[in-house]
Amino acid sequence: MNGCLSTLSIRTKLLLGYSLIFLVSISLGNLIIYLIVRHTIQTNIEKELTNTTNIILNMVKSAADASIKNYLRSVAEKNRDIVKYYYEEYQQGKMSEASAKEKASEVLLSQRIGRTGYIYCVDSKAILRVHPKISGADLSKEEFIRRQIQSKEGYLEYDWANPGDKTKRPKALYMTYFGPWDWIISVSSYREEFKDLLNVSDFRDNILAVSFGKTGYSFVMDTKGNLIIHPKLQGQNIYDSKDSAGREFIKDICEKKNGKIVYPWQNPGETKPREKLVIFNYIPEFGWIVASSGYLDEFNEPLLTISYATLLTLAFVLLLVVPITWYISSSINKSLQDIMRGFSQGARGDYSYRINTGGGVEIRQLASYYNDFMEKLSVSNQNLQASEGRFRLLFENAVEGVFTMSHEGKFLTVNPSLARMLGYDSQNLLLSEVADVGPAAYIEASELERLMSELSRTGMVTGFETTYRRRDGSAIWMLVNARAYTDAEGSIATIDGFCSDMTERKKADEARNRIKEELENRVAERTMELSNYIGQLEQLNVQESLLREMGQLLQVCRNTRESYAIVDEYVNRFFPDYRGVLCLFEATKKRLETVVSWGAPGGIESEFTQTDCWALRQGKPYSVGDGGNRLFCSHVHEKECRAYLCMPIIAQGEIVGLLHLQSLPDGDADWKSRAETRVGLVSTFTNHLGLALVNLKLQDRLRDQSLRDPLTGLYNRRFMEEFATQEIWRVKRYGTPLSMALIDVDHFKKFNDTHGHDAGDLVLKELANRLKDYCRESDVVCRFGGEEFIIIMPSCLLDDAAAKADGLCKEIRERLRISYRNENLTVTVSIGVASCPVHGLNIDEVVKAADNALYQAKHGGRDRVVAAEI
Repeated sequence: MNGCLSTLSIRTKLLLGYSLIFLVSISLGNLIIYLIVRHTIQTNIEKELTNTTNIILNMVKSAADASIKNYLRSVAEKNRDIVKYYYEEYQQGKMSEASAKEKASEVLLSQRIGRTGYIYCVDSKAILRVHPKISGADLSKEEFIRRQIQSKEGYLEYDWANPGDKTKRPKALYMTYFGPWDWIISVSSYREEFKDLLNVSDFRDNILAVSFGKTGYSFVMDTKGNLIIHPKLQGQNIYDSKDSAGREFIKDICEKKNGKIVYPWQNPGETKPREKLVIFNYIPEFGWIVASSGYLDEFNEPLLTISYATLLTLAFVLLLVVPITWYISSSINKSLQDIMRGFSQGARGDYSYRINTGGGVEIRQLASYYNDFMEKLSVSNQNLQASEGRFRLLFENAVEGVFTMSHEGKFLTVNPSLARMLGYDSQNLLLSEVADVGPAAYIEASELERLMSELSRTGMVTGFETTYRRRDGSAIWMLVNARAYTDAEGSIATIDGFCSDMTERKKADEARNRIKEELENRVAERTMELSNYIGQLEQLNVQESLLREMGQLLQVCRNTRESYAIVDEYVNRFFPDYRGVLCLFEATKKRLETVVSWGAPGGIESEFTQTDCWALRQGKPYSVGDGGNRLFCSHVHEKECRAYLCMPIIAQGEIVGLLHLQSLPDGDADWKSRAETRVGLVSTFTNHLGLALVNLKLQDRLRDQSLRDPLTGLYNRRFMEEFATQEIWRVKRYGTPLSMALIDVDHFKKFNDTHGHDAGDLVLKELANRLKDYCRESDVVCRFGGEEFIIIMPSCLLDDAAAKADGLCKEIRERLRISYRNENLTVTVSIGVASCPVHGLNIDEVVKAADNALYQAKHGGRDRVVAAEI
């Protein structure tokens, strides 16, 4: 085949080639268009049918959702009205709240939603308040419950499986909120149970109005083949229908439920069956299959038009290509013959030959390129000869050393400058000695290895510094720039490069480096001195900042005990290298007690007197350590503590406490020098601390005087109101009970008139002591006024408070004996008990209820306990 083609002329080749190319290109292009259009049509058909099926599916689901939502909402709102009715009955006092909730629950649970649905109520803490089976359960882990708590109102869908179910099923829920009881009233059932609510007539016309091609349509049927919506066969069962091939295609659709099928179908009056495409989807809640169908040939009609257009295009192209190709090939063939003769003359070395020819623009341009090429080739030969002369002059007269060396490092050529640098009179003398001795004559073997390694790795070196040897043996520093040239195998063949003498520059660099090193050492010394000074200033700033922070916090403390935590925090930051304790005088001013301890100090008493410490005796710092005092304070054990510092805390001329510092176990050796440097800081710290502690103690005394009854030492009515208000707030927030007992001394006025006011005061004091002893630590006993006392009992129910009050009444009656002027006086009390929130949600309501109960106790004969009515 190749032999036959090679004998043909260009004219024939062009004619055959162009004709074949055009025919193949057009045929292939039209085939591709046909396939693309066919694929696009099929894709669009399936897409349109799929979209239509999904639209119908969504239409049915939307209608179902609306019906379900409206139904559930009406049920939910009706039941909210029922709950509201029972709540109003409770508000009007016709029944208790518990009875109202029970009645409302019975009504809600008596209803059924669908076949298995029901109504339940959940509160904002995810606790089921009303449920047919699991009332009281905590469902906070369920996602749909969390969504209910967040929304409280509206429609919700979720999947749910009852115990025993293998899979979850979709469930619909509508909820409404009843605030007074914190009930989210929820009406819920499985979606499949709402099938009867759907009205097909709402969307039948919209589905039948959809069409595809000429005869395509959409329809809806159930999984048993019953046609629910169909343009002609509505209401009929087509489950056993067969296509033209005998396949039960409706049965396949009912089994698959989702997907597509193509089947042959022949309508009455047609000569042969046609392929039909059906796209179908499934609505599980109703057991419906939504389908869209159409004939494929109705969608593929544009493909026939494309086939006819392809045949016409091929015929038209043949009529144009043949004559045009014949004309073009004839004009090209003649001009090429002239150009070929011109190249033959140039190949024989005749650069003066020029081509003059006619023909087309391209042929004339090709002849012009040939003439320019020959002209430039002639000029290049002349320039090459001149360039070789200039390069030789540059090589001989260059100031830098120029060389070519072998892969072994032996010089092959050098210029006069390099020969002079190495101490030779001429380059020929250098090359002759190198030929005998080799590279060892001018460079160390290690330096030559380093140079060759760099060239092998990168192919070139720039700024390579090394030492060479002159002919007299002296060293010279050289700066080398070189490039390696490789052979066919990739190995270094030759190396070309330049050398510059940098000996003087090296000497100058060494001198400059010495001067730089001396300057850097001086600067480092000055910097160290400055850093130490700055460090001292920064340490002082940090200490002042810490003192300021500690003072601000101490100023806002509410009492002395609250300040201990602040001292514990800041004493560690002030003295991180020490351990110790802070000791303050107890209430009687006779002993000092440890209130703050850090770093696990050892060998110090937790309580001691002022005379046990030398620092407190002298009123100034006292230090014990190596090389210093060896006389230990009595409150320090010598065997367990080798070195320490005691600093008295003095404020306004009064000693209020002691700061005791001990060295860490590994810091005893330099204790004396460190302690002396720390005395100033310790003194400043204790001065600030002493003033703050004196102020806090004064505040404690003033606060105690304002909140205590001076006669009995109990809290007064003001404190009682503040404390009770705070506890009632806790009742509201956490739901814990609170009870109060109001106590009155029976016949106290008669007692005063008989025995005198001194005896009355003694009775009140003894009774106060007995009340404090009898009550729990969490209870608060207050003098309410005159001969009345009140006990506040947090987290105590009404029945428990009444029982406790009854025991107190018996305790006073049987055991309280007061000795006055050789007489044993006895008293009894009457007590009224009330509770929050049962009797009110503020202090006035609860105290009023307790006062009413006390009134009943007095009128009932005194010496008894009465609980307020609920």
